[in-house]
Amino acid sequence: MKKVLYSIIMSLIMVSCTKDFEDMNRDPFSPTGTTIEALFNGVVGSLQQSMNEQFYLQNEIWYPETELGALTSESWGNSQIGISAVWSDYYYMLANIRELEKRFDAYDEEQADTAICDKVRAQLNVLKAYQTFKVTDIFGDIPYSQAGRIWENAASQETMKPEWDTQESIYKSLLEELVWSRDVLQKDTIATPLGNDFYKLSYDVLLNNNYTLWAEFANSLILRHGLRMYDKDPNYSTPLLVNAYHFIYTQMNVSGGSTTGGGICLWPSVLGTNWDTNWSFREHKHLRMGETIWSCLAKPDNRDNWRIYDYRTYLFFDTNHKTDSFPDGAWRPYPQIRTIDTPTEGGSPYAQSRDASYTFKGPSCLFSPFNYYLTRDEKYVPQILVTYADVLFMKAEIEVRNIGGITPPLNADESIRSGVYQSFLFWTHIPNQTSRWTYRYPDYTNYVNNLDIWAWSNNMAANVMNYAVWMNPEYDGSQEFYLKMIYQQRWLNLFRQPWEAWALARRTMATPTTTNHAKLTSYRMEYPQKEIEYNYENYTEQLTRMLHGDTRQTKVWWMDFR
Repeated sequence: MKKVLYSIIMSLIMVSCTKDFEDMNRDPFSPTGTTIEALFNGVVGSLQQSMNEQFYLQNEIWYPETELGALTSESWGNSQIGISAVWSDYYYMLANIRELEKRFDAYDEEQADTAICDKVRAQLNVLKAYQTFKVTDIFGDIPYSQAGRIWENAASQETMKPEWDTQESIYKSLLEELVWSRDVLQKDTIATPLGNDFYKLSYDVLLNNNYTLWAEFANSLILRHGLRMYDKDPNYSTPLLVNAYHFIYTQMNVSGGSTTGGGICLWPSVLGTNWDTNWSFREHKHLRMGETIWSCLAKPDNRDNWRIYDYRTYLFFDTNHKTDSFPDGAWRPYPQIRTIDTPTEGGSPYAQSRDASYTFKGPSCLFSPFNYYLTRDEKYVPQILVTYADVLFMKAEIEVRNIGGITPPLNADESIRSGVYQSFLFWTHIPNQTSRWTYRYPDYTNYVNNLDIWAWSNNMAANVMNYAVWMNPEYDGSQEFYLKMIYQQRWLNLFRQPWEAWALARRTMATPTTTNHAKLTSYRMEYPQKEIEYNYENYTEQLTRMLHGDTRQTKVWWMDFR
């Protein structure tokens, strides 16, 4: 119901806006009364994860499959609700992108200058690439080139019932657009070759028309998806990755005081909306810290006592409910795979009543839940699109694998340490942005309060390297070991991006696991039922290209290299 009301309100806002271009696009089905800025920022807002995506896909499937979390009960099996939300939200967004592209073409023609909309077109390409990559990585092949164009020709079967594009063609098309977009955005020019000022949005709610940050966003996506398809098509990916590796970042890497905090994010306070994150955790109830992630954050001093060496623990998770023996609660991971001996878990660790009594999680909360503030604050805890730490971990993988002849500028240890350092800067920055984050664990507070954010992050990065790498009994300096550490630290940094962690796990099968990846059973998600019913002929044609049909066992294109 909230989603319906939000859609109605947004529609009324869009209809009430006044367009700023000359009369154009008088198609009665297109939103000609909406400004370019309103449409563009509406596309930005469309990147938000819906409540049903968070509830049915992230919390129920991707967290346990990646082992970033553990489920106390699989009680919400209707994944089609989440699947349908991702699918429909994307195609509504794509229709608005097509409308914007059409307006840019018309304005270019009106001004007799084919380059006048290049900057804003490049910004739009980055948004289109981000969300299209996300959706195709969830489903594999999807309708794309003909999709979102129904009002261009409502009588056409191609636009009404678009065919599926292969994931390979989608990937290569988007990567080519991203290269063009990055190069346009990073050029320090304000006028076209014909001398006209580039068309510029009056307001951009994502990056405030900071073209340098937009170029860095584009380059980050080239790194992410060029690396994702590298094992499938190294000849195509290598030159893209080499070029993207050598791209110079100047703004995303500024943390602990910048507006980005070391990443590009959606901020609900800027967009004027809520995430529904607390609803998805409060109603779902079953996510806890699992054994796998706990083994990457702490080391046992003895059988009964574990020492936390990675202070992101205090930001990612909470202790269980307090007891006489543990008045602040105890750190207790839930098994990734339940057995008959696993105690029944309960409590109310995500209930809003904890606003007034933070330590009360319910006496039956026996295991550590996710940090309440990460799930509760819906104004100043962002939805992460990409972090600079993730960029550094991707670069480290390129170095260690010697892709395109690239090697670490210093050594692999330093490449990993730099990524961990940036991760600490990013995550430490988040609780500082919200007054709601009132409770901090004593060990965390005592350490952080005595140092500035840079010194603290640097020390903690060294601590993580000491325990995870140098004191690790598996440390042998091999490529295999370093890749394992890169994937571990990148996986940790993706804690609130479980869809990205799921992609990393599917690609490498080398992310942390205590189950030998027994929980990783989904290589993709099934297509939504409403698309099958409406676009049946093209769906049945698509089935002929799927090795295991429309099931989770059919691998997406970039996985099929083993």
